[in-house]
Amino acid sequence: MLDLGRLRVLRELKLRGTVGAVAEALGYSPSAVSQQLAQLQRDVKVPLVERAGRRLRLTEAGEVLADQAEILLAQAQHAEESTLAAGGRVAGVVRVVGHQVAVLNLIAPAIPVLRRRHPDLVVEVIDEESEDVLRKLALQEVDLVLYNEYVHMPLPRSPDFETETLVTEPMRVVLPEGHRLAKADSVRIADLESDPWVSTHNGTRFAEMMRRACAEIGGYRPMIRHHSNDVRVLLSLIAAGQAVGLMPELAQVANQPGVVVRGVADADLRRRIVAWRRRGAEARPSVKAVLEALRATADDLVVRRPGLSRERPAGPTGTAGKGGKRLGRAA
Repeated sequence: MLDLGRLRVLRELKLRGTVGAVAEALGYSPSAVSQQLAQLQRDVKVPLVERAGRRLRLTEAGEVLADQAEILLAQAQHAEESTLAAGGRVAGVVRVVGHQVAVLNLIAPAIPVLRRRHPDLVVEVIDEESEDVLRKLALQEVDLVLYNEYVHMPLPRSPDFETETLVTEPMRVVLPEGHRLAKADSVRIADLESDPWVSTHNGTRFAEMMRRACAEIGGYRPMIRHHSNDVRVLLSLIAAGQAVGLMPELAQVANQPGVVVRGVADADLRRRIVAWRRRGAEARPSVKAVLEALRATADDLVVRRPGLSRERPAGPTGTAGKGGKRLGRAA
């Protein structure tokens, strides 16, 4: 019978491409990885890897077995969790990635509920916002990703993933309270061309959204002076009179001293918090339990915050609401 641990090593080699990367991912030494692969070859009695310069690559037989390993490992995990669930226990480890606002408003509030209902279930949380998180999902380094998606910048879908929108929220203009436009009911992005801006770091969806909003709505390239992925840092810089910014509704900036929050007058900017998972992942009782808790938290959030919605915004993607400006589709 094939050893699941060795099959996992083979699958990781297909996903990551090098023995060193496999060793780092699994916490092995490179020599231990090579030994596991060598033993697996002896078990199946056909070559699974071959030398390509200084690297190992899978043979055709190795490719076939690596694909089957993916299925077998998923089935083994599902079988273990389903057996426990049949006995009234939901157990296992679910690794969830989310950006700061998603962690604070959706993930963290769901954890106490999960702890009460399923004391054997472990939820590991990672605060990360880079585009690399979907690659980690594909590599099975994480199980769920709560990722930003702006209505005018939809992300391409993959047949390998399943997605659902948990919350849709409007974007707001945030100004220092002494700003020249602070008394307006809403503010045009076009009127902020001369102002310095705050932004998250390059490579985040938020930074791309802000640049595109300024370019496509206002017709200018924003002067970005400060960068941070921490909402509190960005707000403190705005409050200090150093910049302006765009913030989502869930950043809860209205009570922040030194700032004023206004609607966007010249566009309908909204973002979705979308839950991504590998196709079929909800068959695992542990993942299903976490998703159900996140959905319940989102339902409660929408009740408490009328500016939010649980439904996909009406109208074609990329179209602003009445009086707003149409933004281009993301590449």
